[in-house]
Amino acid sequence: MLKNDSLLKVLLLTIVLLLGVMALRIDGPVIDTVHAQTAQFDHVTIVSPLFLHKGEQGLLLLDKRNANVWFMPRRDGTYSEAQFLIRLPFEQLDRQPR
Repeated sequence: MLKNDSLLKVLLLTIVLLLGVMALRIDGPVIDTVHAQTAQFDHVTIVSPLFLHKGEQGLLLLDKRNANVWFMPRRDGTYSEAQFLIRLPFEQLDRQPR
């Protein structure tokens, strides 16, 4: 029983070492780093997917770069050109409340 146990340990150690050598030998590491690109419109947040403005349904969008709020009306299943609504004064958030 003792011989079989030590033989099994040696066999498992050999397999682990061979797998390690194979993983290092295959054109560099098996796990590569991935470089993701930022999305083109990652600065735009959908505030409301269903918003009514002047009787039209559409998207309400916030541009986080400059705090502009936009409305994109939906007509016949497609979205029309965005309409500027307002610029939110985010600078006032830094002030002390009265």
